[in-house]
Amino acid sequence: MNRINSLNFTNDPRRNMSILIAALDRSEIVPEANKYYTFVYKAKTPGIRYDQHPLILCGNVFKWGFTGENIHIGTRQYSWNEILSNLYELSEDEFEALAKIPLALYQNT
Repeated sequence: MNRINSLNFTNDPRRNMSILIAALDRSEIVPEANKYYTFVYKAKTPGIRYDQHPLILCGNVFKWGFTGENIHIGTRQYSWNEILSNLYELSEDEFEALAKIPLALYQNT
């Protein structure tokens, strides 16, 4: 059983992310390629639509940040300075379970 199964999610992405973050391990980590993560993010690029609650499969890691395949919005680049929470590593089972939960919070810069 994964950590996600026992959580009581709602239809509200903000509430769901709060529930999720409270249940996940808090550690300072640098993401690794081909691992799953979630976090709270605020994009800095003007004039784009982004997901404030990315659920990603990490791609490449760089000095400036990392790339990831966000299941809500596609491939994106994430800058270190724009991450508003810890990075939370997920198992594949947890990632798949969260894919069915309303987490995406679309914003415009």
